[in-house]
Amino acid sequence: MSDIYKEINANYERLSETEQEVIDFILKFEDIGRLKMKDIRDKLYVSNSTIMRACKKLNYATFNELKYAFVRSAEEKNKKSPVETDLFQIIAGIKKDTLTTLELVDEKEIDLICDCLLQSRRIFCVGSGSSSQVAAEFNRKLKLIDLWTNDYSDKFSIERIPQISTAQDVVVVFSLSGEVSEINEIMIRAKSNGTKIIAVTNMSVNQLKSLSTYSLLTYSSPSNRKKLRSRLMLYVMSTLIYEKLITKIPSFE
Repeated sequence: MSDIYKEINANYERLSETEQEVIDFILKFEDIGRLKMKDIRDKLYVSNSTIMRACKKLNYATFNELKYAFVRSAEEKNKKSPVETDLFQIIAGIKKDTLTTLELVDEKEIDLICDCLLQSRRIFCVGSGSSSQVAAEFNRKLKLIDLWTNDYSDKFSIERIPQISTAQDVVVVFSLSGEVSEINEIMIRAKSNGTKIIAVTNMSVNQLKSLSTYSLLTYSSPSNRKKLRSRLMLYVMSTLIYEKLITKIPSFE
């Protein structure tokens, strides 16, 4: 509660009935910054002295001091409101992205990916930047169901994949843009070994999707942030793969 409202709360009972009407009128006025004493006089048929007494009982020496106390309170509220508004926008955005991503799911593609992972000799989980955390978490989950897997996030370890991968191996690449040229070039070399490439990427047209053996697409709302865009939908899709994998392994049901 701002100071002006504290003063009203603490001193309202000290006001006469007419003075309370003055304060009530001010509280209901939409644009207090434009309010004049004449507006109150004409509406309530009260004198300037009545208005001044109401101000002073609330510890404001003049009407203008009281008025601008309301204005300052409104400005403080507006400074806080965007944070609350942003939170609701974030929640709405996450809901939209999640529902759209789930609508993009192709059950047959999920089945093929899971079979591919279960039949592979080794799984290489790849992600760079913020997507590396998604790859690391997916790698951790695969280890829980006893699959041979490792995560690769730095440039030198990713570059080594084409040197060691074979037709029995699978690379799972998490990339929001699908346009990280260094990773895509490495994936092309790995694919030339017969290694299968599974891409988890955004639904836009991108190189990673076009070169992959299988792809799962996610939806992310447009954002002004280029480097700090959320990878939440990549996590959603990785979780979906993992949950489907569990249903295909009897011992983990």
